[in-house]
Amino acid sequence: MLSLLIVLSPVLLQDPSALPDGRRLAEGQTCYTLNMTRGEVTRPIGVTWQSVERTTHDGREVLEVVVHQSVNGGAFDMRDEFVLDAATLRPISLTNRRKGAVHVRVAYGDDRITGERTGDDGSVAPIDVPLEGPVWEGNLFGLTFAALPLAEGAEFSLPYWQYDKGFGRFTVRVTGSETVETPSGPVEAWIVDAAPGEGPPLRYLISKPDHRELAYSAAQGSQTLGGDCSALEQAQ
Repeated sequence: MLSLLIVLSPVLLQDPSALPDGRRLAEGQTCYTLNMTRGEVTRPIGVTWQSVERTTHDGREVLEVVVHQSVNGGAFDMRDEFVLDAATLRPISLTNRRKGAVHVRVAYGDDRITGERTGDDGSVAPIDVPLEGPVWEGNLFGLTFAALPLAEGAEFSLPYWQYDKGFGRFTVRVTGSETVETPSGPVEAWIVDAAPGEGPPLRYLISKPDHRELAYSAAQGSQTLGGDCSALEQAQ
């Protein structure tokens, strides 16, 4: 069952707006540079192109989100196409492509997740996973955290499902604030530490004015605003 903990105030514990809300997110396209860190050296290794668009599917308001990563000149190329409920950000469908070919395709229903996964040998395996309560999409990190009601000292625990890992839980904490220099000028941002399951936390910088994902960092690398995503944009 859904269990969302917020350490902030008793009022927020009863407030439905304390869940992720896609209406907090801004539409638009963003290019990021992917960086690798080894010892004291950080160097760019690729780019991420991200698009957020509001639209309707069968009369339902949704967000269509594309996250397309290319590393080492396309040696690794992964594109996620999400359809999410515009209000709750709960997933409706995901198509994951590797070098243009469909790798995973799933649909989220009220009581189960169904779809298929294509193996490296071309074999196709069905996906049929029962649900006991709401989950969020485990392949979508930054925007999911940005859709939370971020505030000083807030903590969240959010259930997810991911096609490789299965069920898990995002642990999210707002640990402070920072002024981030961006191509369009300085932006005040929340510092958000998020751990997907038992792994080490990732540190995200989320814009306070419009909940944009500005950057993230981890032990072995980071993602920052800017870069040349023209090849990925042309592929859309």
